Amino acid sequence: MLPLLRKPESAGAHAKNAKARFGKVVFLPTDELEPNPMQPRRAFDEAALEALAESIRLHGMLQPVTVREAESKPFPENIRGASFEIVAGERRWRAARMAGLERIPCVIRSVDRRESAELALVENLQRRDLGFFEEAEAIRTLLLMTSLPQAELASRLSISPSALSNKLRLLRLTQEERQLIAENGLGERHARAFLKITDESMRRKAILQVINEGLSAAETELLADQFNHGQPDVQTESSEPMEQTEKDANGKRRTRVALIRDVRFFFNTLDRALSLLDEAGFQTVQQKQETENGFEIRLFVPKQVQRT
Repeated sequence: MLPLLRKPESAGAHAKNAKARFGKVVFLPTDELEPNPMQPRRAFDEAALEALAESIRLHGMLQPVTVREAESKPFPENIRGASFEIVAGERRWRAARMAGLERIPCVIRSVDRRESAELALVENLQRRDLGFFEEAEAIRTLLLMTSLPQAELASRLSISPSALSNKLRLLRLTQEERQLIAENGLGERHARAFLKITDESMRRKAILQVINEGLSAAETELLADQFNHGQPDVQTESSEPMEQTEKDANGKRRTRVALIRDVRFFFNTLDRALSLLDEAGFQTVQQKQETENGFEIRLFVPKQVQRT
């Protein structure tokens, strides 16, 4: 005797059933969920995902995933389309699948695509899970989708208008420049400093020199001023940055720059920093002595501006 088959839900019945569950925690099959196409996160750390998956195996999912009903798709995409789209919690969903969970707790929200994109960005901002370039791209996407003034969007994201504007300015860097900055661990302040250099070829040279010298953000700002005025520090041929292209564990190509350091750059940077302090009214004292094995430097910087 054949088992009784459940009658498929009509589209209207499915929508009515979903509406009845809005705001409630329900368990949904993991294969009935699909990622949010507006998810601002572009890369997921596999090691971190595996660690989260192991935690889920031991303790279960402690926080539900937020989802919305998936929008209808044209044929033939709708044949295997998921019923729900993830609004927030894609990382937890991915880890749950790695842990072998077939169903996970979810909260169904009644939101449109714009609201879904905004919620996804807010969640990542609150968790500080995004890289600064990912944040900038997500903010630009929201501005295009909503046509909101920047000040209003900043308020909705709980950041200052100036911070939002600074994020967007980062997108003036080319994709290649962003990749170099991100892959070599430079920070957002480094990236903003490079924006001072208007010539693209000079900007690339500055980025490579900062990576090569391992410069701090403050040193990068001083270097950017020099490049912008056409007076970059001169490097010898032996200290020219050397690019090396390799593949990471995921097979992606990434550019590394060999760390070849020149001590003269340190002294130039130190002298510029002390000159700035002197101009501001601090009377600094520097004593430099060369020894057989290196250099000895003694500095005195007063706590307050010296009144004259």
